[in-house]
Amino acid sequence: MFLDVRDPWPPVPPPGPLPQTGKSARDKRTERIIGLIVACNLALLLFAPVLGTSVVQVLIALIARLR
Repeated sequence: MFLDVRDPWPPVPPPGPLPQTGKSARDKRTERIIGLIVACNLALLLFAPVLGTSVVQVLIALIARLR
C-alpha cells in the first residue's frame, strides 16, 4: 500500500491569523478593580465563619434574655 503525503486530502485550510501574545488586554484600572474584588472575597472567606457564629451567639443571648 502506498501513502502519498505530499498532497493531503481534504486540502488543509490556510492558517488563520495568529493569536496575539504578550501583555494582557487589561489596563491598570481594571487590574486594580479585579485585585480589590479578589481581596474582598478573601476577606469574606476568612471572616464570614467568625461573624456568622457571633450573630448566632447574639441571637441565643437575646432569646435567653427574653425568657
